Amino acid sequence: MGGFAWQQSPEQVFGPAIDAYLAAVRVGVEAIAMRWAPDIEAWMKENTPWTDRTGNARQNLRTEVVDLTSEIVIMLAHGREYGIFLELAHGGKYEIIGPALDRFAPLVLADVQKMMGR
Repeated sequence: MGGFAWQQSPEQVFGPAIDAYLAAVRVGVEAIAMRWAPDIEAWMKENTPWTDRTGNARQNLRTEVVDLTSEIVIMLAHGREYGIFLELAHGGKYEIIGPALDRFAPLVLADVQKMMGR
C-alpha cells in the first residue's frame, strides 16, 4: 500500500517561508512610510490654517516613522506644547494633523496595496 509521507513537516516548511514573507512585507511598508513621511511633513507646514505669530508651531510640525513591535507607524506631531490647542480648540478650526491624515492615508494605503499586488 503506497502512501504519502512528508519529508519535512508543514511547520518546518511553511513556518520559515511565512516568517520571510512577513519580514519582506514589513521592509516594504517601512520603505513606503519613509518615502511619504517627508511629503506629509512638508504639506503640513505649507498648509497650516493658523496665522503665525512666531513661526514656532509651523517649524516644529514633524513626522517620524516608528517601528513598533507589531506595526510601522508614521507619527504626525506638533513639537510645541500648545499643539493640542491648535488641533482641538475652536471646533478644530486650526487643526492640521486631521486634514493631513485625511489627505495622505489613502495615498499611503494605495502604495501598500500596490506593493501587495492588489
